[in-house]
Amino acid sequence: MAKEAPLPPIDPPLEMSTAEMDVDPSAPAPQSPVPAPPTSPGPSRPAPRSSPRPAHPPLLAEVASRKTVYLIRHGVSRHNHHNIALTSPSLWDASLDTVGLHQAVAIGARYRHCIGEMYANKDRSMKPLELIVSSPLTRCLETAHLAFSMGCPLPPPPIDRKEYADLKKLARSEGKSTVKIPAPQNHPAAPPKFVCNDDLREAHGVFFPDRRREVSKLEPAFPNVEFVGFKSDEDDLWDAEQRESLPEVNRRISSFFEWLAKRPEKNIAVITHGVWMEECLRRFAPSALKGGHRVLNGEVFKADCAIQIRETAAGEPVNGPLVIKKATCFTALSHAGDNERGVRVAALQRDM
Repeated sequence: MAKEAPLPPIDPPLEMSTAEMDVDPSAPAPQSPVPAPPTSPGPSRPAPRSSPRPAHPPLLAEVASRKTVYLIRHGVSRHNHHNIALTSPSLWDASLDTVGLHQAVAIGARYRHCIGEMYANKDRSMKPLELIVSSPLTRCLETAHLAFSMGCPLPPPPIDRKEYADLKKLARSEGKSTVKIPAPQNHPAAPPKFVCNDDLREAHGVFFPDRRREVSKLEPAFPNVEFVGFKSDEDDLWDAEQRESLPEVNRRISSFFEWLAKRPEKNIAVITHGVWMEECLRRFAPSALKGGHRVLNGEVFKADCAIQIRETAAGEPVNGPLVIKKATCFTALSHAGDNERGVRVAALQRDM
């Protein structure tokens, strides 16, 4: 006798809130939403992680503009150690420890080395960064500063043999014993623009390392950073009794990518946190976290992004949100102990 097919899942009861139905943190995000059975009573079950995304008009195209975004988790901080009491006020906005400082420098050194190698071989597939966007927490600002504040000096391209022969011939005709080679052009050494966006912060509440300092104290400490989108000087979002939920983190992810879509820069580094990055990758590129991969301190993911073109009610095309089309682990610079990931994710799951 054939085995009967399993019954479809029962929809959530009416009294459940949207936040309670949004996300199952223990399950990976599906590639596409699963529709609720048409005969199921009550409201349809929303697809996992879909409700934080705002409603958009119909999609027309996905290549209004392409951006390359390097998602970077900050280096090891003073709270990224075993047996650390994350509720201790002494860890308020914890800074990088010695390992984290070295990781931040290594991120920038490896990036500049990659750029230099590619440009020396006339490979322009990887371009210098135009914009650095950081979380307002000190460990991210320190990582961004140590990795990228010196800019990306590029080596001159290899000298063309024919060009060199022509210059040599010209020098001899002028009676000169040396050949003057023109200075290389379009090799920027200036640092990119630094911006701090509050949407990039870690899930907040309860844990003191995720409580930011006042903007008025951060600005003089990081004078080359422009602080945007802050509603108050003090951290009004941090709650000593309640943790921010994963759906709320997803809403901030949506808000950030909407903001980034309006920026003119094409090559961008984003320095943020573990929970933020993992939620972002699960949502847009779950294959990047296959096999239980966790985002470690100092880890870099390269994300190929596109701005979607959508149609308004009047039939006019408009730029929609920026979405990640593909993400891969670019380089792993740290394999340090990461016990706070499990502590934080467990706390988020309890608060949902």
